[in-house]
Amino acid sequence: MRKADLKIAVFKAATPSVARTSNLPVEADYGKYRRYLRVDFFFSCAYCTMSEAEAEAIRFTIDHYEPQTARADLVAVYENLMYACDECNTRKGDRYPPEDARKDGYRFFRPDEDIFEQHFAGKDMHLSHRSNVGYYTIHALDLNRKSLQRLRELRLRLLDCDKFITEGITALRNFRIDQLPQTIRARAQRAIKDALNVRDELVTNIDDILRETAKSSLLDLEKDETHAIERAANLKHLEGLYPSSWRASNKRKSKSKQQFS
Repeated sequence: MRKADLKIAVFKAATPSVARTSNLPVEADYGKYRRYLRVDFFFSCAYCTMSEAEAEAIRFTIDHYEPQTARADLVAVYENLMYACDECNTRKGDRYPPEDARKDGYRFFRPDEDIFEQHFAGKDMHLSHRSNVGYYTIHALDLNRKSLQRLRELRLRLLDCDKFITEGITALRNFRIDQLPQTIRARAQRAIKDALNVRDELVTNIDDILRETAKSSLLDLEKDETHAIERAANLKHLEGLYPSSWRASNKRKSKSKQQFS
């Protein structure tokens, strides 16, 4: 198989990142599904992927993919529930793309049905779109807000540190003790054994240091007015292409007026 064909085959074989727990008890109160959602979504936001451990003071909530104001019949349906950080859930609100926009792919990404790589691409700390699903999700939820770019930078630094430590430990494991003078072989063996034992502790310590740095008051994020203006303009342009209500609450008000007119 050619290299290009292999890439295509791997891409097609990819699956959604979230697999929902099956055969759950039916609950009238959707809040009771929270413990299942946390596990199914890996304790992370369905949209920005921020984990509970990374979120610090940001709380996590249950999001209704189809807003409650639009689909009352899906309020307690598990498949309509997403685990989301409060930042994404607040931005999503009752956004409800009209049907003609959805047909063209302008809807929110679903990690339980969609494949991430088909809709998003990343360069440095910036997330870009590969589809209309990706475009709408990025702009509607502001997935390039400064806090998420900082999070991606932190993850990259952690990954680099882990790689460095792993390479060092691998080198120690492969070191030829028999090449050392016999008088220091025993000490060298003990030193290598001690290094192997503290690897996990070292990774954890570096993790903690970077997280503490990320929380420093010196790194408080300022609002990017230019970014906010561009994001609003992109959403306004998209909504102008499909002149219908993009909010579930607005659609409900419109129907109510028609009934009493």
